[in-house]
Amino acid sequence: MNIRNATYHDAPAIKGLLEQLGYTSRVSMIVDQIERMFNKEDHQVFVYELRKEVVGFASVHYLPQLAFDGGIMIISYFSVDEAVKETNIGNELEQYITKQARIKKCERIQVHCLDWRTPAHQFYLQHGYIEYPKYFTKRLVYGE
Repeated sequence: MNIRNATYHDAPAIKGLLEQLGYTSRVSMIVDQIERMFNKEDHQVFVYELRKEVVGFASVHYLPQLAFDGGIMIISYFSVDEAVKETNIGNELEQYITKQARIKKCERIQVHCLDWRTPAHQFYLQHGYIEYPKYFTKRLVYGE
């Protein structure tokens, strides 16, 4: 298993993995976001390399919680290349980020997964996640 922190060199591969999730992005924007998060305590992007090629990644954020002793890890993006989905890479990446959450003393991990991504729902359920209904989002237009 070769999981490491992402660098701006990984941006093209991350762009492709985001596209597999249905998100369009620019490499330059991903580079900017990775550089802003790099070496930060509360944000990390991990990549999974297979034969020196990035085939998976996870973007996570750590937040304190006023009502609990431990913090919370939020998974903002988690993707494994469709070409290697049948391998154990998703499991290994999930186990790795769970270990990171424990190191950061998080008492829970939360991920938002769209309704139509039923295979991903099964993946999370198999890894001990439970559905936590009533998640509300207010969309804002960037730059206004």
